[in-house]
Amino acid sequence: MDVVFLAPDIHSLPTGGNIYNRRVLAELDGSVHLELWPVERAPEDPGAVPGADVVVVDSLLLAHGEALDALRRAQPRGSFVLLAHYLNCIDPTQSDTATAQRERKRLRLFDGAITTSQYVRRALAGETLDRESIAVVPPGLDDGFREPVPDRPGATGRPLRLLTVANVLPGKGLRRLLRGLEALADASWRWTLVGDETLDRGFATDFRQRLAASSVADRVHLAGAVPEGEMRPVYDAHDVCVVPSRFETCSMSTREAMARGLAVVATRVGGLPENFGMDPRRASPDPAPTEWGGYLVDAGRLPGLVEALRTVLHRPALRARMAQAARRQSQTFPTWSETGRRFEAALQEWVDVLT
Repeated sequence: MDVVFLAPDIHSLPTGGNIYNRRVLAELDGSVHLELWPVERAPEDPGAVPGADVVVVDSLLLAHGEALDALRRAQPRGSFVLLAHYLNCIDPTQSDTATAQRERKRLRLFDGAITTSQYVRRALAGETLDRESIAVVPPGLDDGFREPVPDRPGATGRPLRLLTVANVLPGKGLRRLLRGLEALADASWRWTLVGDETLDRGFATDFRQRLAASSVADRVHLAGAVPEGEMRPVYDAHDVCVVPSRFETCSMSTREAMARGLAVVATRVGGLPENFGMDPRRASPDPAPTEWGGYLVDAGRLPGLVEALRTVLHRPALRARMAQAARRQSQTFPTWSETGRRFEAALQEWVDVLT
């Protein structure tokens, strides 16, 4: 099976989609050809992409509709598979935009899709793709994340260590979380934000300015981007993972935090509840955190986020039970080797169907 993998030219940057792409490519056999297309402009020669049994297209490249049309015409016999990391048309906050409408039209180019969550599969099935043509292949974990977690003594005598792993972008809910932490100034905590600041420099500058003017600025550490291979000790040095995103298709950082035994406070959006074994269609607004390992709150309610954080900050026994539940749930997550095998099997299915 010959595979062409079309990825954005920001392939090396530390986004969740890029990390997923790199790890899956590392697991696939040598018949995969990686082709990088620019994000900000259309590729100069779409026809230069070599022929293949399967062409995998990262969803960020749906912006180049004419180039994808040309590529499809040049390779009428190949299977075209969308790797759906993020799409405006499946994000409830963006689904009515002009960009979302263009994406819907371009979905017709594809024979199927690979997604990282059941949420995305259902959302795409509500668009123009057939549900049976959509495979769910969640992200994996490194084997080291399975190793025993460190003891985390109660926060008595020291601040509770909060961690957010998110690139500094508007959709990650960072300004809202900062406002929430300002409302918790009477509690003892420290917050570390790990994430790249180069993807939206304007927003990153604005966020730094807001932080500098904040009453809790001295309790916040902006750690910048950390290579994925160095993240395990970062998780181990913290007590609680906070994921305040406006939308997530899956959230790899949530899964890694759970595997390292962190209690999680997160928004109930997209595919994020699936990490805890919840069906987002049935999950209550604030489900019992001890049962799931994650305290999920409405993305639009700052008071709910503040209440959840206050609860986790002041109840160490509850926090410990949440951490244990999160660690247990993480045992169901695949390794990257397993993810690679599932990805390759999904591609082979499309080849078998069309030959």
